[in-house]
Amino acid sequence: RYISVTGVQTCALPIWCGGSPKKSSLPTDPTYLALEKIGNAYIRIDPPPQKKAELVAALKGFGKPEEILKSPNDGHEFMIVYGVKLQMLKATGNEIPVVAFEKFGKDGKRYVLRGRNGITQLTDAELREAKFPDGYKLPF
Repeated sequence: RYISVTGVQTCALPIWCGGSPKKSSLPTDPTYLALEKIGNAYIRIDPPPQKKAELVAALKGFGKPEEILKSPNDGHEFMIVYGVKLQMLKATGNEIPVVAFEKFGKDGKRYVLRGRNGITQLTDAELREAKFPDGYKLPF
């Protein structure tokens, strides 16, 4: 089904012309989105948060902190690494420190937040090798 407008044929409906609607490239996974909010709140606190109450106060601008801090993927509160200085961070890639991760994860992987917005899934072995602040001990 083509329509001619001033001699130029255009497709009236992409479905008839072989086209398909483009999918959004924005993440929609609720666990990803929760970690994204945590990262955005975390970086707004300078010096970095040292305890949960400081992060909760910053999270209020992003929704209900108690919901944001709970992973929709494994149903448990995210493990937060407090005191990570993210402002002016020069690290890149795997050298960016972990700021938050799932307590248990699902199917052998945990969602992990590196820095402000580096969200990925890692196995327990990969998480053990990840960059953390000096002296941080994983709880597993």
